[in-house]
Amino acid sequence: MRGHFGIWDFDGRPIDEADLAGARTILESFVTFPIRVLRQGALAILDASGNGARIAHEVDAAGIGGADQVLWSGRLDNRRELEGLVANPFHPAADVELIQKGFDRLGTELLPRIVGDWSVSIVRRTQSELILAKDFAGTRPLFYRVQGSSVAWSTVLESLVLSDGSLPPFSEEFLAAWLSSFPEITSTPYRGVFSVPPCSIVRIRPNQVVSQKYWSLESAKGIRYRTDKQYEEHFLSAFRESVRRRLDSPMPILAELSGGMDSSSIVCMCDQLLDGRVDTVTYFDSAEPGWDEIPFAATVEMKRKRNGHHIDIGPSEKIRSLPRSSVPPVAPPSLYYRTPAAEEFDRIVVANSYRVILSGIGGDEMLGGIPTPIPELADLLVRWRASPFLRQSFCWAMAKKKSIFALWRSVLRSFLPFDGFAASSRNVSAAWLTPRFRERNSEHLSAPRTRFRVFGPLPSVQANTAALEILTRQISCVSSPGPAALEWRYPFLDRDLVAFCASIPREQLVRPHQRRSLMRRALAEVIPQEILQRKRKAYVSRGLVTTLVAHWENLRKGHLRLEAMDIVDAPALRYSIEQASQGKDVPVLPLLRTLALEYWMRDLDSGSSFLVGLSESGKTNHASRVANEILGRESPKQKGGDSHDVCQA
Repeated sequence: MRGHFGIWDFDGRPIDEADLAGARTILESFVTFPIRVLRQGALAILDASGNGARIAHEVDAAGIGGADQVLWSGRLDNRRELEGLVANPFHPAADVELIQKGFDRLGTELLPRIVGDWSVSIVRRTQSELILAKDFAGTRPLFYRVQGSSVAWSTVLESLVLSDGSLPPFSEEFLAAWLSSFPEITSTPYRGVFSVPPCSIVRIRPNQVVSQKYWSLESAKGIRYRTDKQYEEHFLSAFRESVRRRLDSPMPILAELSGGMDSSSIVCMCDQLLDGRVDTVTYFDSAEPGWDEIPFAATVEMKRKRNGHHIDIGPSEKIRSLPRSSVPPVAPPSLYYRTPAAEEFDRIVVANSYRVILSGIGGDEMLGGIPTPIPELADLLVRWRASPFLRQSFCWAMAKKKSIFALWRSVLRSFLPFDGFAASSRNVSAAWLTPRFRERNSEHLSAPRTRFRVFGPLPSVQANTAALEILTRQISCVSSPGPAALEWRYPFLDRDLVAFCASIPREQLVRPHQRRSLMRRALAEVIPQEILQRKRKAYVSRGLVTTLVAHWENLRKGHLRLEAMDIVDAPALRYSIEQASQGKDVPVLPLLRTLALEYWMRDLDSGSSFLVGLSESGKTNHASRVANEILGRESPKQKGGDSHDVCQA
């Protein structure tokens, strides 16, 4: 795994050597390439990219050249296109060299042209400017922290929040949003520490931070063909290219195979491209006969004549400790990582030297997995196409078995600025949270909701944009304490594929009585018919309740950190879990996340010895003491301010 860390004081103040040493110690735990230390004055870079462009040619062991420095992390998918713009095709260069030359020629106008999973940091010393940017889906991490005249940035969050031997105060807004759904894409669990948003450029100058989008899904041009077959051929070509781009790896590749359409299509396409050289892993629940993925996964395995790994994720009384690491977790991991299933997954990954995992995340959202007619009918409404609107309304009303007037009411409500019923349905009724915490964070305890605009992009494009934002939130807040070198790749979040799906008529993606219409038609010769005709997988909660009760029995034996932080009311939490175990209507997922958050706070307590080891003269606050700062009851001693205003350009 590649990565980098940088620190720069715009006022020229010396860099704290202890902080730099601490950052290096942490970075070494997450990268697989040697770390080069590049320094000049008040600027220091720890580079573990395994390559280098101008840095490699113009920098000696102790200094940084005067030109702009590019730190690249990721995979470049449209290399040939960029070579035609900025390089001599007869003199191939490393990806980072190509990006360096492209930036020299085009500046930030290069960024919208880059296709792939990537993040980049560009240090412009002569302009006193740091530029940070990410790909459109935000699959590669990149964080920054501004403190007074100093900025630190890194691809590894741990190196930003632990390098000086003390934790920053927590962000209460992040914790509230994490309990309910997914936090905002710019937020992290810590105040003053930010994530670079997807598809954006963050410019950091003395006393100024400006964030701006460099590409938008809403800018994609509409695509209209004469026949269904033309749409099918275009989709198949785009999907094949998306999978091919993500098969570039010198190490073995593992693909998740659930037996659903998304994962099965990825695996079957991999076989066409690599002839069965991709392994698979299937999760199943032996305690839930209605959620047994094995028969469907076996259908794909039979087609490819290759068995995969199978992991039972059924409820277990065994509570697994997180993998031991010299670095404590700095973001709350899911309870899944405390199960024997996660332990088995880690064992499989290590034993087979997997470095790339292919995931089907995004297929449902981008390809009509949710069979709703609202975006399609809203498109027809704003375009004043009365006849198709009436015809499709009747078709969908029959398919949904609801009155046409109820359907029209739902379409009209999608344009309203406020819908009391819809808004209340999205609020998390977490009665176990303290009233003070709920009152302070009511905005963050509800799932994000958008409304359609009458003017501007079509409502279906707006819906795709909103779905993409939720997906990027989901990816950005996932914390995996497993093998550090793993790289997750998402074929359904390929920019070209997503742009195509957002540019075609909505009725191509989903039709009455046929969700995922385009996908089913285009992949009819790729995926086994048993998978294509499979009914939508049902959501199972009985196993979740069993898991919830098992973890509560483990946690209730000790003092609840969240109660001390005035986040959770312990008696109310106990009552809610008892209600869930009796089958009452209680939101189970927020309860599971509450217990995961409690585990995380205890992990930080147990990791405080690491912080003490990094700090000078034992100045480190104990993690539980830092946790109390979340409510502002104590003012943390920090170097300069821990927050700043971000201007949206």
